[in-house]
Amino acid sequence: MKSLVAVGVVLIAACQDKAPAPVTAVPPVAAKPSAAPAKPATPAVKAGKLTVMSMATFFPRQQAGTVLIYDARPGFVAGFGEIPGSISWPRHEFDKRLSQSETEMRAAKAAGKPVVIYCTDAGCPDARAVAEKVAAKGYDVAILEGGFAAWKEAGLPTE
Repeated sequence: MKSLVAVGVVLIAACQDKAPAPVTAVPPVAAKPSAAPAKPATPAVKAGKLTVMSMATFFPRQQAGTVLIYDARPGFVAGFGEIPGSISWPRHEFDKRLSQSETEMRAAKAAGKPVVIYCTDAGCPDARAVAEKVAAKGYDVAILEGGFAAWKEAGLPTE
């Protein structure tokens, strides 16, 4: 037991014999120049509603001129006939025509006119693609159920 106490005393003495490591002062870190104040985040645009409009609802509105109609088919296809009063807005020209179309859609909204987009038929993806982008910009939009094929099958006039 005496040897154990002696070892402990030696260990304590050995630890105390060491000179404490010198403390060096750390220079203060210079503050980084503050960047320009952060701009407030632009509020996210609330997405508009995307719906489907039946021919029974659409036709009277088209006849009365109380609907804004976009034809999402490629221009050469629209050349074979289109719904009277529609404005060509092919899917591949979405960005190119967006500014003009937004002006038209704002005016339609102010006048209480719904925006309706159509394509060749129910299987054509162009109307949905354009409508989704329009809705993402904050506008309510409807896809014409059955598209141009349903219009023609109903025997309605084309331009």
